[in-house]
Amino acid sequence: MTDSLRDAATFPVWHETAQVDWQPEAAPSAAEVDVAIVGGGLSGLWTAFYLSEAEPRTRIAVVEARRIGFGASGRNGGWCSGFFPLLPSELADRFGRDAALAAYRESFASIDEVQRVVESEAIECQFHRGGTIQSASTTVQASRLQEVVRRQHHLGMTRDDLRWLSPVEVREHLRLAETYGAIFSPHCATVNPHALVTGLARVLRARRVHLWEDTVVHEIRDGMVEHDHGHVRAALVVQATEGYSNGFHQTKRRVVPLYSLMVATEPLSAAVVSDLGWTNRVTFNDGGNMVIYAQLTADNRIAFGGRGAPYHFASRVRDSFDLDTSTHRRITESIARHFPAVADASITHRWGGPLGVPRDWIPTMTLNRSARYARLGGYTGDGVAATNLFARMLVDTWHQRDTPLTRLPFINHHSPLWEPEPFRFLGINALLKLSESIDSHEARHGASPRIRQRIFDALL
Repeated sequence: MTDSLRDAATFPVWHETAQVDWQPEAAPSAAEVDVAIVGGGLSGLWTAFYLSEAEPRTRIAVVEARRIGFGASGRNGGWCSGFFPLLPSELADRFGRDAALAAYRESFASIDEVQRVVESEAIECQFHRGGTIQSASTTVQASRLQEVVRRQHHLGMTRDDLRWLSPVEVREHLRLAETYGAIFSPHCATVNPHALVTGLARVLRARRVHLWEDTVVHEIRDGMVEHDHGHVRAALVVQATEGYSNGFHQTKRRVVPLYSLMVATEPLSAAVVSDLGWTNRVTFNDGGNMVIYAQLTADNRIAFGGRGAPYHFASRVRDSFDLDTSTHRRITESIARHFPAVADASITHRWGGPLGVPRDWIPTMTLNRSARYARLGGYTGDGVAATNLFARMLVDTWHQRDTPLTRLPFINHHSPLWEPEPFRFLGINALLKLSESIDSHEARHGASPRIRQRIFDALL
């Protein structure tokens, strides 16, 4: 499997079946609109979608440095998950029980909303709702995950939201090489994310929303978007730049770009899929500190991703960082470890990209009317459903509607700044190394290394 990395295509597998069917149009040298959205990913497109739905006469422009969906929105793992980076109990520690439960109710409902739009707008993105499992690969992980379930149930979540599966019950969803049980939740679907992006773009073009591509924005200030060949004036500017946010003064040190890398196997035979028992295409991750994630695609490939690629000094983002052979090799080894039936499958695609991570892992929607500025993001890799929720939150707030969304705790939440360099570089990369080290120790010794775990928790 690792040998095939050399010959793998270096672009997302999602691009194979989701083709862009329009010619790019750059922004004019001068333009005036009602709302200018900087960033052509899901945050920006969902915002444009709901703004145009609320008031069809609104003049809207999406300004994108590359192509629509170039960033994480078109290259992620294809999980449309109702879970935030922080669990309900962790959000409750910050905002209180009622606010945390309200946030999760709306997040779970966002999957329904995405499905509604996909179906009503005939967006072909292989949307499939199969739920998700987080499997314990060690006894230590099993104890940790069972405690997670207990805490969420104590808070007010129910077995309909998440429940513990025995190893025998896990096999009803997926046959793993080794499991000591798993958390199951129905609140997750899968999509081809690039097809979702291009489908939304098609809808917006039909609504006469401007999609201005190949237009690098240098500054946002006082309702003005300054780009590399002119400017756009607007009554509201929405920043939706996620992992590409460090270059703007509004988000300097607010969000750092962490790289998540992925591979995809060749399409698996029906016999292999049957051996895996992957009957309803449930998404999979395990209970380790180092994040991994997988789905079985509509054409029976395993799309498998993981964190662990190095953070780059001063939050630099470059195309060359999308590929890291050692990280891609570790990901393919994880596939073979969890799914030995596909150990000989070829890797046909490998890719990666940055995601946006706030210091406290809490996403935000900020609106400053006097500055004619709004911002949404900080999803830490859980953005396919959250972008929909936060876009609706922004539009309801902008139109001064009193809805459950306008009372969510993410509105005008200010995450603390990340540390200045070189402390940011040293701290983040130390966290990545510690995650891998702790997982290895737990697998070898069946216990967590207490000192390393304390250091890890302190750095977080």
